[in-house]
Amino acid sequence: MTSPAAATGAESAERDTVRAYFFVSAPADPGLLPRLIEPVAKLGAVPARVHASRESGDGTELVVDLRLAGVTPRIADLVARALRAVVGVRQVKAVVEPERAD
Repeated sequence: MTSPAAATGAESAERDTVRAYFFVSAPADPGLLPRLIEPVAKLGAVPARVHASRESGDGTELVVDLRLAGVTPRIADLVARALRAVVGVRQVKAVVEPERAD
C-alpha cells in the first residue's frame, strides 16, 4: 500500500509538463515525415512545430526539427524511443526541459 504522500508525489509528477525538442536526421525519403509524425499522433500529442529541410548540399539528407509542448516526461520519452525506431532514421537528438509557469 502506498502512502498518501507518495501518491501525491506520483500524481504531481504526472501533472508536470515539459517541452521536448527532437532533431532527427535521415536519408531524404518521401515517406519519412509521415513515419515520424505517426508515433506522435498515436501517443495523443500534437507537435508545436515540425520543420524539415534537405541538407548536405546535394539534398540527400533530411533534417527534421520536431517540437512538443505541454507533454508529460513519459510521453516525451516514448516519442524519443519511437522516433529512434523509425526505419531509416540515422540519429535522434532529444532535449527535454521543464515548462516554466508564467
